[in-house]
Amino acid sequence: MKISGLSILLLILFALLVMQSVGGYLQIQDYRKAVRRMHKLGNVGLGQRRGRFLNGHVAIIACDNEGIITGAEVMDGIGVWARFHPVDTFLDKKLVGSSIYDFLDLTEEFDEKKFKKYRGYVRALEALEARLTGKELTREQEKYMEKRNKGKR
Repeated sequence: MKISGLSILLLILFALLVMQSVGGYLQIQDYRKAVRRMHKLGNVGLGQRRGRFLNGHVAIIACDNEGIITGAEVMDGIGVWARFHPVDTFLDKKLVGSSIYDFLDLTEEFDEKKFKKYRGYVRALEALEARLTGKELTREQEKYMEKRNKGKR
């Protein structure tokens, strides 16, 4: 039996698809484990920054009921090989033991470029703030609603 070039190409594409599926499954399992680990440390805030090619990340930050950060993990890397790893610093400041409100005050001063770079972290911090204060909207969502409402007037 002779295999044509098209058959080999289809077989290779199928093998790549299977490898991508297995890698995606393993990444989802790693995400679940990371969320469980962080949930043991307190309230959990999640944030993501989608990257076009290589520069995206998912941040998971845990804090106690007073807003003091008890742990942080980030998944960044290339494709399905990316895994969560602990993070000790953010903006050159120690994360664990610091207040989420201090970091949120620092992020208020970000320009658009810096905000985009750290969007996952900011969203995780805002999610924690919303959970602890009982807000329905995060700061980013409030800004969006203000812009939207100004356009309607």
